[in-house]
Amino acid sequence: MVFLIVLVVMYVVTWLIPPRSRWTQQARWRVALALGMAFAGISHLVMPTPFLQHLPEWAPMRSAVVFASGLVEIAFGVALLLRTSWRPRIGLALAAYLVAVFPGNIYVAVAGIDVQGQPDGIYAWIRLLFQPLFIWLALWTTGALTRHATPEVIAEDRPVTVR
Repeated sequence: MVFLIVLVVMYVVTWLIPPRSRWTQQARWRVALALGMAFAGISHLVMPTPFLQHLPEWAPMRSAVVFASGLVEIAFGVALLLRTSWRPRIGLALAAYLVAVFPGNIYVAVAGIDVQGQPDGIYAWIRLLFQPLFIWLALWTTGALTRHATPEVIAEDRPVTVR
């Protein structure tokens, strides 16, 4: 839920960045997702305990996995901000990453793990419902859902003038 809150706050922040009328909704949400991923990645590095708790005790090299996943999330955050024809591939890779880490969230819910800084009870189950939204955002904001997108269209967010 923290990630969802960060996404929404970052989306609101994009409305404060001039020129407001030139950003598409897709671009705003992509920037929000980028900042959210960077925030999550930095959180992995500076506060690893909640992320370690998403991994079973028997998982090998838990600290290294959390550290590496933090670096990956920061890299995704940066990559989402780049103007590049690779953006749809970045979206596909991010979506695959979000699918890959989903079992950790399932583990927390099913095993009833108390995660530091998160409420107990139904919270872990509710959190599971938002993962498909994050996956969809990764695909939509990068143009990965566009069936016949050309690199030229994807590489540049076309300014839209709102009147």
